[in-house]
Amino acid sequence: MRWTAWLWLLALVGCSTASLPLPSAWKTVPAAAVIGDYCAPFTCAAKAQVPSVRIVANRIVTGDKTGDKTGDKTGDKTGDKTLTPQFVAIDSFDVSLDRKEIVFSAKRKDNFDIGLVSLDGSDIHWVPEDPADEVGVQWAPRGNKVSFILHTKSGSIVRTVHIPTAAQLSVDFPRTQIDALAWEPKAERFAVVAESPDASQRLISMTYEGEKRQEIVPPGARLDVSLEPVGGVLVMRPNAMHYNERLPLVVWLDRNPFAWSDARAALMRNARVAIAIAPAVSGPFWSEIAKVSWIDPSRTYIVGTAATQQPSNPATIIKADPSLPPGRYVRHGNTVSAPPAVVQSLAAALIADDLKGTPPPNGRR
Repeated sequence: MRWTAWLWLLALVGCSTASLPLPSAWKTVPAAAVIGDYCAPFTCAAKAQVPSVRIVANRIVTGDKTGDKTGDKTGDKTGDKTLTPQFVAIDSFDVSLDRKEIVFSAKRKDNFDIGLVSLDGSDIHWVPEDPADEVGVQWAPRGNKVSFILHTKSGSIVRTVHIPTAAQLSVDFPRTQIDALAWEPKAERFAVVAESPDASQRLISMTYEGEKRQEIVPPGARLDVSLEPVGGVLVMRPNAMHYNERLPLVVWLDRNPFAWSDARAALMRNARVAIAIAPAVSGPFWSEIAKVSWIDPSRTYIVGTAATQQPSNPATIIKADPSLPPGRYVRHGNTVSAPPAVVQSLAAALIADDLKGTPPPNGRR
């Protein structure tokens, strides 16, 4: 009986998965500089200050905030005037005192769209919508124009609309994410804070038409890589490839595929890999990736908060597990789980160690 009990206990321990201490080097990666006050190197136009216009419970209201003083959050009390219905969310708004009109970006259902409403209250007039989110809306300093940013499947677009005529002008930023936009006082030039998978945040100025671009503030970090689409997914690889080289594949699941990532940059600096960046991947991607001669699909990693296995060629999955305590991770078979805050930094270090043939601390080769 005693031996039977011991065998049962050993079997139970063998089937369990214990968490392991997270090496300190896996918790963080070097961080590139971000741009804070972009109006210091670029002269931004002054914005109209209208404190009485504000967002209350995903509505735009105006008034003396009497409703807030009584604890009401609907903007319906005396002194407050509700200008819009309640939306799912409001991204941004801007007031033109000359036109006595508010332009705003609101999510009515699935996407953020651009609308106009007068300060006195009126029906909402919607700018012709786009399937992509339209955010960061503002009035240009002159010319009765509004500008906003679209985040599309191929990158960001800055769009300007002349309100009286509905004429539009679009400036494309392929494979780039625009984080902010500012106009100069004469509205002849604007500047954007941009980032991309190969370069961290930088400040770029250009004409109203998107020409004569000048890099006012260079990126704090830049990678020597190539970006190319494979199966509808952006793939990053080293610029200089060796003869007959086949790179391990890292599928990095990211809701913002055109953003800079300090963790991805650390991995690219420490290992020769190809990194596919997308919110999700499907069958067509795996079919196309198998045809790429410089990718070795037998050495595949998948990184993401909800990473799942590929159809063939078993991969190492690195995913988030909110139930894990800080400073601990679990490696069970081909799956590595870690607290959400450290999944990316852990992935960068673990993959680099694995590809060097170095057994990770408390892990397996």
